[in-house]
Amino acid sequence: MDAAYRCLSEPHSRPVPVAAILQRAGVSTRAFYRHFASKDELFLAMLRTETDALAERLDRIVEDLPGNPAHLLEAWIEGMFGLVYDDRIRAHFTVIDSEEVRAAKGYRETREQAHADRERSLAEILRRGCRDGSFPLAKPESDAVAINAFISRVMLTVRYDDPQGMRRAKATVLEFALRALGATPAGR
Repeated sequence: MDAAYRCLSEPHSRPVPVAAILQRAGVSTRAFYRHFASKDELFLAMLRTETDALAERLDRIVEDLPGNPAHLLEAWIEGMFGLVYDDRIRAHFTVIDSEEVRAAKGYRETREQAHADRERSLAEILRRGCRDGSFPLAKPESDAVAINAFISRVMLTVRYDDPQGMRRAKATVLEFALRALGATPAGR
């Protein structure tokens, strides 16, 4: 997978052949096919590895952090923006969002599952806010989808090397979410 990331991150005008990835990795064709049925399977494994790691980090926010639902929501948003801060993760997500990887058979379904996996922890935060009255207007599952979509959109507009822009973007997402959920400033 590391060799595939390196090959795909370098400028190329045509699809990267499996042979180039294998040469970079220093493995045989036989070794490759013992692990993956195809290049598409390799690409899907790359996607699953990154998105599973993100979902686990977001799940830990709900499991490990103390605080009221508004603070957990803020931590979840911070966790999502963490993608932008980490150079390796940002580079990996750039590759797995490339046209070549997106063309892999099964990519869309795997990506949809990844969205559902990361929305799981957000929906739990929203359910807690419903139970304690912090988020009186929350509809946890549908609001988790909307907040996740909004944060993904906002993250596309901010540069990772602009700390002030990043702070404003996080504040925008948090304000949007709290307003939509009916949270009062005192609930924070």
